[in-house]
Amino acid sequence: MIDQINLKKFNDIYDKTYNKVLKFVVCKCSNMEDVNDIVQEIYIELYEKITENYDIQNIESYVIGISKNKIKKHYGLLYKFKTLYLNHHDGDEFELIENIPSNVDIESITIRDVDLEIIWKQLKKKKIIIQKIFYLYYNLDFTIKEIVHELHLNESYIKNCLYRTLKELQKFMRKDDK
Repeated sequence: MIDQINLKKFNDIYDKTYNKVLKFVVCKCSNMEDVNDIVQEIYIELYEKITENYDIQNIESYVIGISKNKIKKHYGLLYKFKTLYLNHHDGDEFELIENIPSNVDIESITIRDVDLEIIWKQLKKKKIIIQKIFYLYYNLDFTIKEIVHELHLNESYIKNCLYRTLKELQKFMRKDDK
């Protein structure tokens, strides 16, 4: 019974804070590959505090505090041991062919996924700020104005980064098709 109460409390807090925490972590990370790991660590610690009946007054500020600590700890250990996390996989999940509806074009989905992987590899070669801009714009659906506010950058710089990099990616993908 207590586990269900803790789980419900955790889920409520998660729903209220996830977008803010993800945005914070994306803006503060120096490597986009670390975002998922750090967010997971944040919510694991939060769940542990909830199960310990830790009294939390201002939940949003508390979770952002955990976020700051996890980012500092993550990069402190990362640089201390000179460890680099190079491969990006969101946990390969496979579906059985029988479970896929007949109107779904598996080939086009596979091609799209391969293209996205190629594009992400190209983006990883860019400066971290360009990776952040792309992540916020395409993965989190931020507007350019929201990105300006979050990253404290000039709007023309963000547009320039987006459009210049898109052109480079388009050129690269056309070259790769040949």
